[in-house]
Amino acid sequence: MNNLLPPGETRSATVLRHTRQAIDGKALSVLPFSKAVAARYLADVPYSARAIDLRELGDSAETMQAAERHNWQRINRLIKGDVKTFPADLEDAWVACLPDEHRERCEQDLAARRGLVPVRDPRAADSPAEQTADLALLLREVGESAAALAPIFADGRVDRADLPHIGPALQQLGELLAAGLQLHGRLTSVVIEAQAEPSNVTKLRA
Repeated sequence: MNNLLPPGETRSATVLRHTRQAIDGKALSVLPFSKAVAARYLADVPYSARAIDLRELGDSAETMQAAERHNWQRINRLIKGDVKTFPADLEDAWVACLPDEHRERCEQDLAARRGLVPVRDPRAADSPAEQTADLALLLREVGESAAALAPIFADGRVDRADLPHIGPALQQLGELLAAGLQLHGRLTSVVIEAQAEPSNVTKLRA
């Protein structure tokens, strides 16, 4: 989590900043991204609640191409800043379709705007492999945090000379904090569930 957000940055600007960083880093192409965002939005939002002009693909190749082009233009205008107002109802689908690393950092920055840390509900990823992945993620973040902090403490003190390293270190420590809370939440949920289960032991009366 990077708390050093650009001064005055709006919520939508935060989302678009991470999107543009993904594009600049070659992790995202606009056309596939626009297809994914449109599909996610149309799948998640009931027809009666839709307020964003994204189109269903239809049943023919012609309607599919027309819808994909329309949706690409709509998304691309938002990315380029041609449309100044970012639709609030589109944020969930948009952020969900960002590449993993960029999505995680975007969610961290969005949560940081309110002094929060994003933690995934452990019930959303409950397979044995996904449970083990929480530990693997935590250990990875520990190693990456140590690497990010090393140049700061190399001379035995922290001062302004370390500023070039502090931003990346804060980002990495935020990711470590989120990973730790994720595993904490999973372990806590097991304890809560165990306490809620009825006991099979009958207490004897004196």
